[in-house]
Amino acid sequence: MKKLILFFTTIFLVGACSQSEQNSEPASQTMVEYVWMTAGPDFNAENLAFAINTWNQMIDDMGCSLNANILTPEVENEGYDFIWAHIWESEEARDNCWSDWEDNHKTDWDNAIAGIMNYDLDNVYMFKPTVEKSPKMENTSGTFVNSFYFCTVNEGYSMADLDAYKESLNQMDVFSDYWWYLTLEPMFEADPKPDFVWLDIWGSAEDRDSDRETWSKTSLPADVEAKFSCLPNSNGAGFVGTAIRRS
Repeated sequence: MKKLILFFTTIFLVGACSQSEQNSEPASQTMVEYVWMTAGPDFNAENLAFAINTWNQMIDDMGCSLNANILTPEVENEGYDFIWAHIWESEEARDNCWSDWEDNHKTDWDNAIAGIMNYDLDNVYMFKPTVEKSPKMENTSGTFVNSFYFCTVNEGYSMADLDAYKESLNQMDVFSDYWWYLTLEPMFEADPKPDFVWLDIWGSAEDRDSDRETWSKTSLPADVEAKFSCLPNSNGAGFVGTAIRRS
């Protein structure tokens, strides 16, 4: 993922609750979708809150069932300013909702967000998530941090080595209560296509830093270095997440 700084200056949640992708084990058809967004000249916390409320009302009117987050990159990048993340019940539900939106709501939405922000339909990326480890406790704060890694398996190793690594990691009970992780399968043509996408999620930056320090003192980093090559770097692509909708 590309990265860019955009810090929210206020919390504007409507019924904020759990963190990124749903904590409970998702149904096999659950899909996660990321839409690249750029800030317009009128972008500020108040106008973003207006856009979020307008979007939630639109989704209610459409009868769509989905959760959503805004992901704010921690490091600047020219590709986008933030990401609007959708968590869909299924690919069919996603397709039906997009179709309804394009036919009946797109013009009104474009008018509502004019000057505030822009979306890029050429940069919409859907993944099939698999929860590999659930958190010990549900994060109900409405905020979280996460890191994406786009990885390939090194020569001489295989996906069986990834399974063994996950098993070793999952047996450890030394990480923070709100940490959990997923693997994401791209549902689009990626070039180059990673062998796997790894997503870590924490309740806070403090938890993340503490868990990484704990992890660094185990044998696991050497395992990763030998068997996998991950982009963009050893810390992944980091984001601050804010929940904006829970169905």
